[in-house]
Amino acid sequence: MMFAYLFAQNQRDQFAVQEQYRRFETVIGAEQAMALFRHRGGQLNSARLLHQPEEQKRAEETYQSALDALRSRLAEVGQFDPRSRDVVLATVNEVPGLSLIAIEAISAGKQEAAAPVIEAMQQHLDTIETTLESARHREFARAQQIQNEGRVRSDLARKLGIGITVSIMISGLLLVWTIMRSILRPLRITTEAIRQVNAGELAIDLPPISQDEFGEMAQSIRHFRDRSETLSRLAYYDTLTGLGNRAKLGECLTSKLAASANRGVALLFLDLDNFRSVNQRMGHSVGDRYLCEAVNRLHRFIPDDASLFRYNGDKFVVLFELETSSNAEAEIKEVANRVLRGVAEPYPIPNDVLNMSTSIGMAMSPDDGTTAEQLITSAEAAVSAAKKSGRNTARFAGGKLAGQLRAQKGLANEIRSALKDNQFEVFYQPIVDYSSRQVAGAEALLRWRHRERGLLTAAQFIPIAEEEGLIGPLSQHCLDVAHRQAETWRTAGHAWRIAVNLSAYQIQEGRILDTLTALQRGRDPANNPMDLELTETVLFDTSDEARALLDAIRLLGYRIGMDDFGTGYSSFKYLQYLPIDKIKIDRQFVSTMEVSKQAMGIISATIALAQNLDLDVIAEGIETPSQARLLLKLGCRLHQGFHYSQALPAEAFELWATSYALQASGAAVS
Repeated sequence: MMFAYLFAQNQRDQFAVQEQYRRFETVIGAEQAMALFRHRGGQLNSARLLHQPEEQKRAEETYQSALDALRSRLAEVGQFDPRSRDVVLATVNEVPGLSLIAIEAISAGKQEAAAPVIEAMQQHLDTIETTLESARHREFARAQQIQNEGRVRSDLARKLGIGITVSIMISGLLLVWTIMRSILRPLRITTEAIRQVNAGELAIDLPPISQDEFGEMAQSIRHFRDRSETLSRLAYYDTLTGLGNRAKLGECLTSKLAASANRGVALLFLDLDNFRSVNQRMGHSVGDRYLCEAVNRLHRFIPDDASLFRYNGDKFVVLFELETSSNAEAEIKEVANRVLRGVAEPYPIPNDVLNMSTSIGMAMSPDDGTTAEQLITSAEAAVSAAKKSGRNTARFAGGKLAGQLRAQKGLANEIRSALKDNQFEVFYQPIVDYSSRQVAGAEALLRWRHRERGLLTAAQFIPIAEEEGLIGPLSQHCLDVAHRQAETWRTAGHAWRIAVNLSAYQIQEGRILDTLTALQRGRDPANNPMDLELTETVLFDTSDEARALLDAIRLLGYRIGMDDFGTGYSSFKYLQYLPIDKIKIDRQFVSTMEVSKQAMGIISATIALAQNLDLDVIAEGIETPSQARLLLKLGCRLHQGFHYSQALPAEAFELWATSYALQASGAAVS
């Protein structure tokens, strides 16, 4: 009776936990819908500011769609939390009106009138996020409570089971000992023979084992068998997930291609999205659990007759035979879509929840390859294209994609060799104080002096480096060289500041503070001439930890700058939460400021905001004298662009700076 009661109660606990997690995921869905609503609102506001009717019409449609989706999600939340639903819904309904008022004020050049409206709208959005976050924590805490209560009852059942099991084991041991006494001598003889076989002394087959032979003989046989299996698993299976590895995939794929010439073989190459950030932020133990959860989900959603392999890292391969050749693409696409939907469920961990998704490359024989290597290469090219097109999607392979992948892999290998051969150089583009006609500093930009293609700019190799995981050593090289050059110029008496861009990899790997501390060791922070520039995609985190990191970096004497300001929806939010020293106006606004009232309004508002917050503001992409004069008139004195100079090697930069100073002094005398 006790076991029956515990079993029934356990069933009820499981149903209750499932219901709580359903509520938890419903709140997460509302948060995600809110994030999409804010993103679509940013697109609509940008279209309105830049006066782009067609883009505005499309943005309004997607904005309304996001608003409808948010309201639908809130209706689901209201089924179990009507109070949170009412608070969020009432606040959401006021946001569009406030947003429209702010845009109209900025477009009319009334930045002071727009500021309180923007602040009110930010408060509304913060209220929504806080309400949904509280609801999520509340539902998650209730689920944990139910699980803890069930765990107590499970422990009771386990203790009862252990007692019964121990009694059975004692009885069984007594029975085994009685039997062993009657077969001890023949057992020893057989064991000796097995030992000789394991030692390689006898090349004979093991005799069959009868049902009453136990003890050391069974252990010897098991040892012999396990040793063979261990060697096989080490060679062909992944130790973490238990899946076949790359070598096993090659054998199975070759075998299937030979046996399925008429039906065809489908191959899905899966690459988990953002797994590197999970490893870096949460640690490798959470990363391993994340991988195992992904494997469990894949097993549930791939066909029953499909084979799953771990290719390497966070990459997996699904292999299955096609049912028909006439409708092969639809069959493969159906499987891929099922996997995308199944993997995309949020993955809850203690005190947090991780979003999981994957990108998929699809290939099939014989269209995309007739050998294992060809088919894998085609699918790998397709998954690379899926990553570039936005992730969490599936792409079919093609000859062009495979060629691009081979070219990308070739360039990545060249980058590795170039790092060893010291082919990368740091150039410096001047930053000028236009009001005093003085050189204020420079931005450090990486260049590759390719032995065959000549001098390559960052845009020609940085995207490949990021894709292939090589951005870390490149960014570190730029940081090291720029620090040495800054020290050289400081010793020579130049007060030039050097700005270096930090990549997302450097921030997320968690060692940037140690790196900067080592570079500044023994130097006075007050004399640090280095600025670190981060884009909005790097400044994605406004948590206390992120602020603490930036504060620690500033204590070393570094100044923090926000690059490409105004191009992202949350730029103003970062100024509110994070310790920023300067902002850089993006070149797309500078290039159109003389012909676009909206671009002029954004630049004017940005400069006014920087002055109110006591921040330096730099305009990049200046190409004409009229742009320089107009920016100075608006209050922006720090300029950067081809109007002054392109990026130069260090020695050429010094010569240019000397020439510019002479020209400025000559202009002052005249």
